Amino acid sequence: MLVMLARKISLGFLLVVGFAAAASAAELRPAITVSGETVTLGDIFDDAGNAASVVVAPAPAPGTRAEISISRISLSARRNGIGWRNEAGLTHIVVGRSGTTVPDADVAAAISSAIAAQSSALPSSSVLQIDFASGMAGIQVADGDEPTVKVEQIAFNRRSGAFTAILRAPANDMLSPLRRVAGRAYPVTDVPVLTRDMQPGEVVRQQDIDWVRLPSNRVGQNIVTSIEHLLGMSPRRPARAGEPMRVADMQPPIVVGKGTQVDMSFVSGALTLVARGRALESGAVGDVVGVLNIRSNRTVQGVVEGPNMVRIDAPGAARAASLAHSGSPS
Repeated sequence: MLVMLARKISLGFLLVVGFAAAASAAELRPAITVSGETVTLGDIFDDAGNAASVVVAPAPAPGTRAEISISRISLSARRNGIGWRNEAGLTHIVVGRSGTTVPDADVAAAISSAIAAQSSALPSSSVLQIDFASGMAGIQVADGDEPTVKVEQIAFNRRSGAFTAILRAPANDMLSPLRRVAGRAYPVTDVPVLTRDMQPGEVVRQQDIDWVRLPSNRVGQNIVTSIEHLLGMSPRRPARAGEPMRVADMQPPIVVGKGTQVDMSFVSGALTLVARGRALESGAVGDVVGVLNIRSNRTVQGVVEGPNMVRIDAPGAARAASLAHSGSPS
């Protein structure tokens, strides 16, 4: 009799010790991140034992967070033999879900296409800039899924540019959760600018050019939008890096400077003579400039052909050639 009583006491003691050990071993995590579609006791407690696979709640959409109430967790824990007590007085835990990010550029492209299809009157020479209200789209798909997105619905205000889009990601998964994003869309134009400050006389090379994107309503007809209007050209006045250039700000590079000595080519039929002169004005290739014939002290008009080279054409070419050859006025 005494032996049996001792055995019962020992067994009861062991059970109490076992429950106490389990209760002390199971600690709740107040914030967790899961990768799957469900949240289990094993996700919530650091030692849930055999109850680790018991589902407590569905997981939030990839890349988002949700809360699970402590009452729901406590009920599931008690039903599955986890003797946890809410000594910290928590009301909920926060659950995040990891995922693969859909690139913002892909989200923006999908939204831009949807808006363009809805608003055919947008400027054809521009592209749509998409600015998300939160700074980023923040769309993710479950780990292992293809990071694609599809616009299910779009609302766009042409006057303000504000939009609200309902997206599905992955694009072809009809069971994937819908996500809402908002922001502003507006036409922009790519404009070439200088990468460094430049002075008159400097020639713009390929490495001196970069591109910036500006709202189309800030790009007037006089603004350079084609690289051909910069490449090989020279600024008429000091130009600053990164600022849009006006067409009138650029000119072919000056190859004949005012007051410099030039070679004058006199052409009349098969006759060609070369004489020295002094440029009375600066000019680029193709410009007509006045040149003082040093020998005759006469002024002639010529076309700039290259660095310090001016061509004197007919009808004044014969007289100029004669003056240059004789060195005296006729």
